[in-house]
Amino acid sequence: MLFNIVTGFIIPWLLASPLVQKQPRLFIVISPISALISLIINTIGFYFDFWHFKPIFSKNETISALPLDFGLYAVLGPLFIFFITKRPFGIPALISFLSFSLLATLLEFLGLQFNRVMYSNGWNIGWTFISYAIGFLAVATAWRTVRSYFELVK
Repeated sequence: MLFNIVTGFIIPWLLASPLVQKQPRLFIVISPISALISLIINTIGFYFDFWHFKPIFSKNETISALPLDFGLYAVLGPLFIFFITKRPFGIPALISFLSFSLLATLLEFLGLQFNRVMYSNGWNIGWTFISYAIGFLAVATAWRTVRSYFELVK
C-alpha cells in the first residue's frame, strides 16, 4: 500500500504543486470533482469484478485505489481542464482530450505490465481507454457547469 500512496498520491501532487500555486481555484474546484468521478468509476469496476488492484483487500477492494483517486486522478482532471482552456503550444481541445485519455491508459498499462492491476470478466485495455475518456468527458462537463458561475482558470 505504501507503493500506491507514494506513486499514486504523493508524486502526482508534488509534480502538480507549481501549477496548483498558479491556479489554486482550478484545483480547489476540479480536484474533488475528478476524485469523485474516479471513485465512482473504480467502485463500479471493482463491484463488477472488472479489475483488481494490488494490494487486494478482501473486505473492500476499493481501498487500494484510494491513493490514485485522491492523487493521480485528482491531479489529472484539473490539468486536463488547464490544457483545454489555456491551450499551451496551440494544442486543440480534442487532441488534449485524446492525449489525457491515452496517458491515463498508458499509466494503467504499466500497472498491468508490473502486475499491480489485473483484469477479469472481459475487461481489457480498450475498455480502460473508454473508461478514462468517459471520466475526462465527465470532468469537462462539470467544468462547463461550474464555469457558468465563476472563472476557474486565470
